[in-house]
Amino acid sequence: MKKLIFLLMPVFFSGQFATAQTALTFDASIPSYVEVGTPMNTVLEGTNTITVEAWCYLTDYPFLPTVVGNYGSGMQFLLRIDGNNPAFWVDNGSGFNVVGGGTTVPLYTWTHIAGVWDGNELRVYFNGVLDGTSTGVTGAFPSCANPVMIGANQLSEAWTGTLDDVRIWSTARTEVEINATMNGCLTGTETGLLALYDFEEGSGSTLGDLTGNGYDGTLINSPDWTPGYSSGCSTLSVNFISISANRNSNGVLVNWKVAAEQDMLRYEIESSADGRSFSKAGTVTANGSSSYNWLDVSALQQGPYYRVKSIDKRGIIKYTGIVKVSSGKEPSMIRVWPNPIEGSEINLQFKNQLSGRYNIRLLDAAGRVMFAKIAEHAGGNSIETIELSPGISRGVYQLVVIAPDKTVHSQKLFINKAK
Repeated sequence: MKKLIFLLMPVFFSGQFATAQTALTFDASIPSYVEVGTPMNTVLEGTNTITVEAWCYLTDYPFLPTVVGNYGSGMQFLLRIDGNNPAFWVDNGSGFNVVGGGTTVPLYTWTHIAGVWDGNELRVYFNGVLDGTSTGVTGAFPSCANPVMIGANQLSEAWTGTLDDVRIWSTARTEVEINATMNGCLTGTETGLLALYDFEEGSGSTLGDLTGNGYDGTLINSPDWTPGYSSGCSTLSVNFISISANRNSNGVLVNWKVAAEQDMLRYEIESSADGRSFSKAGTVTANGSSSYNWLDVSALQQGPYYRVKSIDKRGIIKYTGIVKVSSGKEPSMIRVWPNPIEGSEINLQFKNQLSGRYNIRLLDAAGRVMFAKIAEHAGGNSIETIELSPGISRGVYQLVVIAPDKTVHSQKLFINKAK
């Protein structure tokens, strides 16, 4: 009998990614860095939620290379590399707390590192995947007069290599939210965005904050303007539309659908026993198709997890969500996320639903149809990603899904920023 799947931690990407333009290359032996002139400490003092992220290209393992933070005699936050692994530090008013990742940050490779504090849990992410957690970190940021520095701190724990797209948020972003924007371009007006540096100046001695909050930085000891990972927007090499996994008599069949595939090299299927530590299980060469599958003939019998990684000709990596093969019947539901919606995509989870055509409509407050789509669902469980039409404005909407048996599912959505 065909088994259904249960989908966890969906990770899908927006319809744009950042193309290589300019960034800053730092030298730890000098050290060179960027110092933010207007202090953030008064804004952060007394709060306990933050997300700090950046694209990083490390060319050496100097002593404790800093990405960004205001660490010195005291601090509020610090994102850096500890023991060659990503690490995120905060002072919760009672002392320093750290969460370390388990992944070695490779040399000469663009990687994305993010740290999050939600008022209780510290998390660190590597390439959009949770890499470490530390719980029970309560309290709030203390006062701190140290300036925020990019590429170094006041103890000369400096970066050797290139940094790009540094972002500081006053909110604790989820894994889905991090993945939805880490390869994309932001405007600076996103909710909760405290400082945004896209490094697109390309010359000069100032690094501008695109939020308008005034956290501009000054280049110290002449870090070099060099080609970077991100800025400017163009079409993704691939958009993941859906992923599913079903057990059959031969193993587990993983299916995924894509759109707008171009300049793709391959897809790597990764498996895991616990949904956290993944290893490569198979490879499928990209061939311009819109639908792919791979059979795991040696699948674990008890609930293996899967995800698919895409790799394009530039070496840019993107992931699908994580799917778990279920060992039993799941309750029926249709779920929508994220909500509020910060971008142009809606993820729709079909869980133990009938096969057939699903009529999807987005209604405004007056009941007018702002968007309509037909989704073909093969039955069981899957995730479908829906791209909204351009021009849908900020506001409250109703998403209505009509199933093949005429059952109506309705959910209120808030679109915060249509991109």
